[in-house]
Amino acid sequence: MKDARWLAIYLPRLATDRLIRSGRAPDDDRALVIYAKQANAYQLTGVDARASALGLRLAMSLADARAMQPSLEAVEADPEEDNRALDNIAAWCERFTPVVVLDSPEGLFLDITGCAHLFGGEEHLRQHIVTRLRAQGFVSRAAIAPTPGAAWAFARYATQKPANLRDQLQASLAGTNEDVAAKLSPLPIEALRLDPAPAALLRRLGLKTIGQVMQAPRSSFTARAGAQAMLRLDQALGRAQEALSPRRPAPMVFALRRFVEPIFSAEAVLKVAEDLCADAAEKLELRGAGVLRAELILFGVDGRDRVIGVNVSRPLRVVKPLMRLFREKLNVIAENLDAEFGFEAARLDVVRLATIDESARTLAGIEETAASAEQISGIVDILSVRLGPKRVLRAQVHDEHAPERAAGWRSALGKAKKSAPVVKPARDGVQRRPVRLFAPAQPIEVMASVPDGPPIRFRWRRVTREVVRAEGPERIAGDWLKREIMRDYYRVEDKQGRRYWLYREGHYGEGDAAPRWFVHGLFA
Repeated sequence: MKDARWLAIYLPRLATDRLIRSGRAPDDDRALVIYAKQANAYQLTGVDARASALGLRLAMSLADARAMQPSLEAVEADPEEDNRALDNIAAWCERFTPVVVLDSPEGLFLDITGCAHLFGGEEHLRQHIVTRLRAQGFVSRAAIAPTPGAAWAFARYATQKPANLRDQLQASLAGTNEDVAAKLSPLPIEALRLDPAPAALLRRLGLKTIGQVMQAPRSSFTARAGAQAMLRLDQALGRAQEALSPRRPAPMVFALRRFVEPIFSAEAVLKVAEDLCADAAEKLELRGAGVLRAELILFGVDGRDRVIGVNVSRPLRVVKPLMRLFREKLNVIAENLDAEFGFEAARLDVVRLATIDESARTLAGIEETAASAEQISGIVDILSVRLGPKRVLRAQVHDEHAPERAAGWRSALGKAKKSAPVVKPARDGVQRRPVRLFAPAQPIEVMASVPDGPPIRFRWRRVTREVVRAEGPERIAGDWLKREIMRDYYRVEDKQGRRYWLYREGHYGEGDAAPRWFVHGLFA
């Protein structure tokens, strides 16, 4: 994307910081290290600040570390807990942008394109994130660049250079694609996110910095060193696209607000929601679209998020009806909102949207129909918020032969799936289908004049009923994939004038089992 801005976060001591925050680190001055079995030996995969100051480093064997510091505290690595901690940090970072990408095991990417001005600029945002993470007990480094690869390189390697060069590289957060090449040049080749084998090969070839890789002829370089290094270089310089998967799908449209002071009351939340709805409506108008589902995310000072979601049955981008839905939803969950320390930011995500038909309606009848449909949609939306979307339903016709599957219910919200064509009434006015259908069908005992003929008497619910009139059979084939048996349906009437829809499953003489009879419905 042109003018894209990415912020990379590096958490070099995530594993040890996690243990210290949870109170599982030693209380005394002993060094803390994390180890894991690698290549049939226990090696250090994490060291805290005290261990680093004592000369312990990553990839050192645990035996050598104990020889240097016999009193150190060694804890076996727990990748699942580390990933969980990283995911929690990623969730916290969503208050700055909806696009957060996990870079396991100890990094994150944030797409801050168009977001930095809400936090006082890019440098202020970068410092704010590092400071807040430090307050939570996590050591971190962060850098901003036009590409994820360049931001990754600056966050992890720029701070390892002398002070004057470090200052120059920190300024890269305001740089463009043209600036990035010059600022990447002095960094080691490992800053290109290379696997260990390609990085070792480049060093054997005498290429130790990214600048030397830039100067190498592409064709001969790729033939000797492989394609990964050149691909990573192109990605860092913005010459090749890099596909990153966000922690959760990015909303098509969103609006963000950050507060100078935390807000607590429901009234303040509603005022912010109204402003965010207005911002989102402007963006939706440019797309010619409307909301189908919107989520108001409230970011708490305590690090917890509260999500208030509303669904709309028809695409909508008018602020007033949207606010009516949020107000109803907030009334429902007000007791569980639990502001505690307040909310420091809020974001409105348009999770689902659809195009709004802008064609002009000139006929009065069409306008009245549209108005009526909008009124019904408004009622559906309000009831769905109050009762829940699974309690407000619409009938749905399915293209199925089996009567019990030919119709059903769906949520009144959202776009309906394509329905089967509705069968028109017969010209003779005779009702072919019952007004009440039993699901499942109820078994009955039947006596027929001939084995495969219509019933003359049947027993249902402990009552024997004499048939005076019968029509049929109407044969309905079962689903052959499910190996369902063919059915023969009859419309019958008893002496009291009650009409039933009966069917026989199977035929006499087919197999060892006798056919079974069922009552499937009642006519008016």
